[in-house]
Amino acid sequence: TAPDSVNFTLGNTVKVNGSGDDYIAYCFAEKKGYSKFSDYVGNGNADGTFVYTGFRPAWIMIKRFDGADNWNIYDDKREGYNPDNDYVKANSTTEEKSDVPIDILSNGFKCRTADASVNGSGDEYVYTAFAEFPIVSSNDVPGTAR
Repeated sequence: TAPDSVNFTLGNTVKVNGSGDDYIAYCFAEKKGYSKFSDYVGNGNADGTFVYTGFRPAWIMIKRFDGADNWNIYDDKREGYNPDNDYVKANSTTEEKSDVPIDILSNGFKCRTADASVNGSGDEYVYTAFAEFPIVSSNDVPGTAR
């Protein structure tokens, strides 16, 4: 069943609908210039994949879709310069890490590692990004300079 403005379908895969398991679904609506929810494929190169968001992200969460890696969260507040290499793992109680760098750019982000948690060769990733400065109004009209 196709999702609509009220419902979404889980299907029957164990990853999202296992018998007797508990799940939480966080459902977001993408807003042009403010938020982006999408996927990308890693290239396994230290000069890694560039992901276009259309805005400068303030907060990014990346998860390898086809593996058991962590949910890495990056933001522009910890260091504030590239490579913005400090991150936390949403699914872990470990301390802040700095071994999987990314660059936060004016129009997206770029992986600066071949680490499988964000940029393994041919690996699939999902990400969530929120803008530092939203560039559109609530009625989806782009902001303009004065």
